[in-house]
Amino acid sequence: MIRLNSTYLDMIDRRFRLRGMVLTTTVLLINAGLAAWGLCRWSNRVLGGPSGDAPAYVLFALLLLVQFALLYWLILRRDFFTYKYYPIRFNRRTRMVHAYTDGGPDAVISVPWEEAHFHVGEGKGERYLRDIRCHVLDGEIIRHTFAVGHYFDDEDKIREVWEFIRRYMDEGPASVLDAPAKPQVDLSVADTWKNCHATVVISLGQALLPLRGLLMPVLLPLVACRWLVLKSSRQPVWPQRILDESVIDAEDPHRWPEPQYIGQFDEKADGRAS
Repeated sequence: MIRLNSTYLDMIDRRFRLRGMVLTTTVLLINAGLAAWGLCRWSNRVLGGPSGDAPAYVLFALLLLVQFALLYWLILRRDFFTYKYYPIRFNRRTRMVHAYTDGGPDAVISVPWEEAHFHVGEGKGERYLRDIRCHVLDGEIIRHTFAVGHYFDDEDKIREVWEFIRRYMDEGPASVLDAPAKPQVDLSVADTWKNCHATVVISLGQALLPLRGLLMPVLLPLVACRWLVLKSSRQPVWPQRILDESVIDAEDPHRWPEPQYIGQFDEKADGRAS
């Protein structure tokens, strides 16, 4: 969740936690290493070696460019120069669900809450992963599908997220929490180095978290790649029609505070400086 008030609830998209992570970082590092090696060898030959080897290095450079173009098309373009995140908005007042897409504000998927078909989805490669998915139907034909929120390897957590959304839409913002939970947003989507670092560290899980200091040489490339991905991408902007129906009351008692960075409210709770 990234935003909550009496008018609407904004959820993050499934792929947000994967942006610029292991696959993207690995592809970039391999290509950067090959490019550096090729450039070094080529410069040595040009400056001090026989000129007859030049065509071989030109061919190598062309093959490297073709490889990079192929990997960019298959993998990197899904992360770089897209949108920083793809929010899903649940509007209580209009009873509508809106999902942002790669097509931008002109391609937002909108469906009435009562006509949206939600279910528990599973991963394709890692079938133990679960998420919340929504089908938008035209009769018996599925026209659109989008996922809501993070994925987990525990279906109970997914059902808890769904119950949160259901309570918000059907019962109102005052009913979404059970004591002693606090009404606050924990996730920040700001494209800062601090948030990227927090996301990478959190992804280690409880077992590896105590080793984060030792693993920092491995983690820093992930942090840098995620930061580059988010910096290269655009901020999603809802179309005007959705903004017009999403006006928040100035004195809304159910507008939850939003952190400037991940973990901000946890630090305050622990008595640490924000």
